[in-house]
Amino acid sequence: MLFLLKINCLCCLIAIIAQDFKERKVYLLLLIILAMGMALLYYLKSDTLVYLSNISINLTVLLVLMGILFLYSKFKLKQTLNTALGLGDILFFVVIAISFPIATFLILFSCSLLFGLVLFLFLKPSLKDKNVPLAGLQALFFLLIFSANWMFHFTNLYAI
Repeated sequence: MLFLLKINCLCCLIAIIAQDFKERKVYLLLLIILAMGMALLYYLKSDTLVYLSNISINLTVLLVLMGILFLYSKFKLKQTLNTALGLGDILFFVVIAISFPIATFLILFSCSLLFGLVLFLFLKPSLKDKNVPLAGLQALFFLLIFSANWMFHFTNLYAI
């Protein structure tokens, strides 16, 4: 069952990458399926109370970050948050927040944003649409991390 759950998550990540790069949108159903799969993977590796407290802290961190982004986009960019950041991107952030313990979430979330920035800077000249496919780039990062970790067992992503 665990193997099928992992394959399901990888397939969802691949679909998110394809959709975000091709259409600049991600279907809600894919994000829900991915969220359920990723959350279940974490839940099966931890205690219920630890799981709930960790995702509560992760979601609080994400809420603070969204508040900062809201203020930045409103006052500095003179745009709404929906214009500056897509709903699919925000929902993908939530998927990641409910999928990992606190330290792992903070490290992987930060690294996925840096990965997305660097990769976008390289891909920007070849892209027709100059918007950042952030959910797709983050999904690619997590696809690479999960694939490498599940194949070679570098570390337990749920132990930190």
